Amino acid sequence: MLALLVLAILVGGVLQRVTGMGFGLVAGPFIVLIVGPLEGVLFVNLAGAIASTVILGRVVRDVEWAKFGWMLASSLVVTVPAALLLRDVSAPVLEITVGAIVILAMTLAVVTARLRAHGTHPVSPAARWPLAVTGMSSGVGSVAAGIGGPPVAVYAVLSGWEPKKFAATAQPYFAANALAALTAKLVLADAPFPTLDTWQWVVLMAAILGGLGIGEVLAPRVSAEHTRRALVALAYVGGVATLVRGVSGL
Repeated sequence: MLALLVLAILVGGVLQRVTGMGFGLVAGPFIVLIVGPLEGVLFVNLAGAIASTVILGRVVRDVEWAKFGWMLASSLVVTVPAALLLRDVSAPVLEITVGAIVILAMTLAVVTARLRAHGTHPVSPAARWPLAVTGMSSGVGSVAAGIGGPPVAVYAVLSGWEPKKFAATAQPYFAANALAALTAKLVLADAPFPTLDTWQWVVLMAAILGGLGIGEVLAPRVSAEHTRRALVALAYVGGVATLVRGVSGL
């Protein structure tokens, strides 16, 4: 179990560093399959917050703090209600939720990537309500599945957000959003962390940093298109597997 967790974290950390997002999408479903839905999502929140905080130190100069503030404020509005809804949710239902969110998120990502290829930007970068909708959607996804990135990525494509500034602004947002979701679930939903020994926690934290370090080395050397395809494929595999197990457990 520990070896599988380390592998999932390493791959998620590499993609997070190379693309600016992807930890929850790729590592999340596999972590849920390994340790269980409630514990897995809580761990994804923690690991994702750590990964984004580490990356932030390298990109902080490019953060657009106004957009960060709008998205975070909007996500916090839905964090507590979403955490309260989780209190009575069964494990199979939560697994189905995680799998469905991953599949829907990746489908949206593929569709919006086609819009980017055609240079279509129907959302004004100056409009505030799209940022609010993005934050609320991301907040629900982060609480329910540990996955808050896709709505932000969709907004980035629809508004023509400069990739460098998007990747930078996403890091403090993902970190703050994940910490808010984690805190709400610990306090309101009695969500537990996976039961691990201290040395196992140390190994997993080292895996997060290791994944980011590998991503740092690979970022200038790998094709962005190949990385995106790998992210989509892995996310779909994990999402479908989680969804199927949830359905079979009902």
